Amino acid sequence: MKRFFIFVFIVWSVCTFGQEKHPDSLWLLKTGSSNPLSDLQKGYNTFYFDAVSELKNNEDGFNQLLSTQRQVLLLYNRHREKLQDFLDDSLKIFTKPPGSSKENEIIGIETNQLNYIPFVSDSLSEIEVCKEFNLISVDSLKSKKEIDFFLEELLFSKGVVPDIISSPFIKDIEYLKKEFYKKPIYKARITYNNEELNKVGWKEFPHLETCGVFRTSASTLSPQKRGFMFSPDIYNFTDENRRISGPKTFRAIKYEIEEKLRYSLPLDGQVANLANKDDKSTATDVEFEKDTFRDKRVSIFNGSSSYIDIRSRPEDRLEEISISAWIKPDEVDGSFSLIGKGEAFSAKIYDGRLQFTTTGIKDHTTSKAVIKKGEWSHVAFVYVPTQKLHVYVNGSLVEEIAASDIRQTDHALLIGTNLWGQYYSGLMSDLKIWDRALSDDEIKSVYLKKTGSDQHSFFTNNWLYLTGLFLILIIPAFFIFRRKPTVKPETQIPEEKPLAPVQQNIKLNSINLLNGFKVWNKKGEDITSKLPPKRRELLILILLFTLRDGGITSKKLSDILWPGFPSENKKNNRSTQIKELRKTLEKQLDAEILFEDKKWKFQFSETGKVDVFILNNVLPDFWSSEKEIHSEIHAIEFARIVSKGPLLPQVEVEWLDAIKAEYNSRVLDLLTPFLENEVLDNSRKIEVIEAILVVDPLFEPAVRKKVSCLLQQEKYGSAKKTVENYKKLYESYYNETIDPEFMKLVK
Repeated sequence: MKRFFIFVFIVWSVCTFGQEKHPDSLWLLKTGSSNPLSDLQKGYNTFYFDAVSELKNNEDGFNQLLSTQRQVLLLYNRHREKLQDFLDDSLKIFTKPPGSSKENEIIGIETNQLNYIPFVSDSLSEIEVCKEFNLISVDSLKSKKEIDFFLEELLFSKGVVPDIISSPFIKDIEYLKKEFYKKPIYKARITYNNEELNKVGWKEFPHLETCGVFRTSASTLSPQKRGFMFSPDIYNFTDENRRISGPKTFRAIKYEIEEKLRYSLPLDGQVANLANKDDKSTATDVEFEKDTFRDKRVSIFNGSSSYIDIRSRPEDRLEEISISAWIKPDEVDGSFSLIGKGEAFSAKIYDGRLQFTTTGIKDHTTSKAVIKKGEWSHVAFVYVPTQKLHVYVNGSLVEEIAASDIRQTDHALLIGTNLWGQYYSGLMSDLKIWDRALSDDEIKSVYLKKTGSDQHSFFTNNWLYLTGLFLILIIPAFFIFRRKPTVKPETQIPEEKPLAPVQQNIKLNSINLLNGFKVWNKKGEDITSKLPPKRRELLILILLFTLRDGGITSKKLSDILWPGFPSENKKNNRSTQIKELRKTLEKQLDAEILFEDKKWKFQFSETGKVDVFILNNVLPDFWSSEKEIHSEIHAIEFARIVSKGPLLPQVEVEWLDAIKAEYNSRVLDLLTPFLENEVLDNSRKIEVIEAILVVDPLFEPAVRKKVSCLLQQEKYGSAKKTVENYKKLYESYYNETIDPEFMKLVK
């Protein structure tokens, strides 16, 4: 007999979350059954199969099941169409709620709708719930006591609702219902910009991350995710006055970078806390010097007696903590405290590694050295008590470490030492502390942000002198520019044909990849959020490979989207996702996914549009390195499309990086020759330049030419602003000052 599993299905009740009903939706999986009919007599009444042939081979048992059971759950991996055909031929299916009919009700769940949660020794540390149903495997547990403990931890400590329990040892499911389903089940969801927000944590369940709709028996929920606040930030489902019938929606709101900034010390000559000027700061043996790398004054700690003391207020509470600072240590071999607060915490350098010590001398230390002696580094610690410590160097995450709890204290904040006298020796600049957990993106932006406190102070204190100097310089410059030689008129573009207007926002039966991923259906409705993340990634993948290579093979597609999966799983996932994507395209857009010449490819109808595909209308096969734009008309058309925005700026997946880089490189190769084109006038040349700067805002030849064109048009303010923006952007990326030759043109 082929492998064939049989389950116990006790009762089906569609859960109405937030109402009085108690959930009874619980199945028990009977694994490894060798005698389905015998198990059937014991009450097992749900089939699990890998192929329709298995169901047909057991048709007698299936029909016997239907003669005694009203409700049946079928779990399946594939062949949904064949399953439906078999069921249509075998019986009439009723989908009415339980209790409304005595006829058979068939409930089907695909295995890719399951969160598979097995018991292993550390299974309770990290759990991710991103699908509709939870299959809990306790096959390795042989005693009722062990199983009960595990299920209790899942339901009450981790918030995970078991829908299907797989175990060869449980035969009586009634006690499970009585033990673990005493409370109602509630639904919650998180949205950001009207889209589901993924990987959301919960204060009530510290080691759980959820996506989409989350089901739980907890009556109180408080969402959390680094970089976001939530409205509301807590909800109690048992409040009779606020009971809801569907999922409770929490709205995510991104923090501004300065929100909940508790301490901000530039350390550029004074030690005041700019985030709260009521704080009293006292410096001991701290000196200051101008540093060329930081391009400002920085603080010097001597390693033996230098420190800064900031008195705390009794009401101060630092729970979630984010610390960032620029440091240049004289020594890294040993233990050196950058900042400490009583027994609560101390952020340190320890033998070149970064370390965060909490109450009870619990050291959270990176596994390898990340700080070098005599070199500037931007370091950041993001500490979420009882969850994780995230450690960053120069804006990049270097390690995540399981975190202990933290004790509150009203002791002073010490910079450059701690209560154990572990003095720091070296330079320090721009220390900031938030009483919230910053996200990866926020840490990156703090690292890239070059503070301008020195420049601000200089202009503020010398405004009268600078105003006079400006007047002295600007008046002669005005007459010089007025007397400059007349520029020879430029040759106009030959009117081969009128330039077609470029639609910047195509919102009807279209897909946009430039300046963000958007899908509009045949009615002009934005349906982007209706595509699940993996299906969205699949569509983007097929679109780009259709444009670049005329399609993508099944193997390459599967290897990119499901790396490391067994080949059978890759095939199943690919088939399911492509099938669902095809349904969406057929229903919402005049488009389809084809499989031709052993490649998957995207095809739109004549009325459909993909913005990057329009580039092929201007230059067929533009991705090929052998192609060039020979017409000024085509160059302008091409530039106007590219100027819409960068390719998929908000989509960050590893495989896409190389394609983005290749796209940017092709745009530069195609448009750069037109920077010195003598036919284009300045206005149209600037259109080409703007397109180049969309893909590479630091492409110096384009910036130089833009400044030159603006000056020839007598747009002196725009030219100066262009230079200033370029300088600021360059310094934020490379953390070094520049003074390129073309800057002198606007001085």
